[in-house]
Amino acid sequence: MNLESGTKLGRYQILSLLGDGGMGEVYLAHDAQLNRKIALKILPSNFTTDRDRLRRFRQEATAAASLNHPSIAHIYELAEVTNIHLIAMEYVEGETLTKKFRESQTHLPKLLKYLQHVAEGLAKAHDAGVVHRDLKPDNIMITGDGHVKILDFGLAKLVERSDESSSGLSSSEEAVTILQHSAPGLVLGTTGYMSPEQAQGKTSEIDARSDIFSFGCILFEAITGRRPFEGRDTIDSLNKIIREPAPPISTFNPNAPADLQRIVRRCLAKDPDDRYQTIKDVAI
Repeated sequence: MNLESGTKLGRYQILSLLGDGGMGEVYLAHDAQLNRKIALKILPSNFTTDRDRLRRFRQEATAAASLNHPSIAHIYELAEVTNIHLIAMEYVEGETLTKKFRESQTHLPKLLKYLQHVAEGLAKAHDAGVVHRDLKPDNIMITGDGHVKILDFGLAKLVERSDESSSGLSSSEEAVTILQHSAPGLVLGTTGYMSPEQAQGKTSEIDARSDIFSFGCILFEAITGRRPFEGRDTIDSLNKIIREPAPPISTFNPNAPADLQRIVRRCLAKDPDDRYQTIKDVAI
C-alpha cells in the first residue's frame, strides 16, 4: 500500500514506514487523540476480503489485546478507516534481541535476564490462553533502559477451545513462514525457531509447549551464538527440527553451566510431552 508521510487514517497520521511486518506494512504514526507515537499495522486487502477470516482474527487479536504485562507490547485498537483495516500497537523504541546477540559486549548473564522477562511475559499470555506461535529474537525488543517487550502477540493464535479452526497471520522471515490459521498441513512460524509440530504442519497440536520449544531455540542461541537447527537451506533446517537432536551446547560453549544445558535440552524435546509443560517451570 505504501502510505505517504502525512496521510491521515482517522485519528492516526502516518509519520514513516517502519517495514514489512509479514502481515502488511508497519508504520510509525501519531495518535492525535492521545498525542503519542504508535506502530500502525495495515492488514493486506487479500486478507481482509475474507470476512470470516477477518472476524476470527479480530476475535483472537481482541483476546491478545486484553493482555496486560510489562514485557508484552500492548495492542491499543483494531479499527477500519475508509476500508483500511489496521491495528494500533505500542511503539517500542530500542534494539531487537537479534542485534543484542550480535553485540559482543552483551554478556550471557544480561541475555539470560532478558529471556527471564520474556518467559514472564509468555506465562501471562499462556495463562490467558494465547500462544505466540512465532517467537523469535526479531520479535523481542530491548528498550534503551533495558526493558523487554515481546512484539506481535496481536498475531498470535488463541488456544482453541474446540475443533473449529480459526484465522490470522504470522510474521514472515523465510519461505516457509506463511499464513497462520490455515488448513491443516501448512507450515507455521519461522524457520530456525519453530517447533517440530509446526514444521510438520500439525496445526491442531500447537499449544503453549510450541512456544517453549521456540524459547529453547532462542536460549540455545543466547548461550552459543548460533541456532540449534542450522541447515544448508530451509528444507534441511526443517528436517533437523523434526528429526535430529540439537547439537550439544558444550560443543560451542564448554563453559555453559550444566543446569542451563539441561534446561535447553528439555525445552527442545521433539515430543511436546517431554518438554516443560508450562513456561513457569523454565527457571533460568
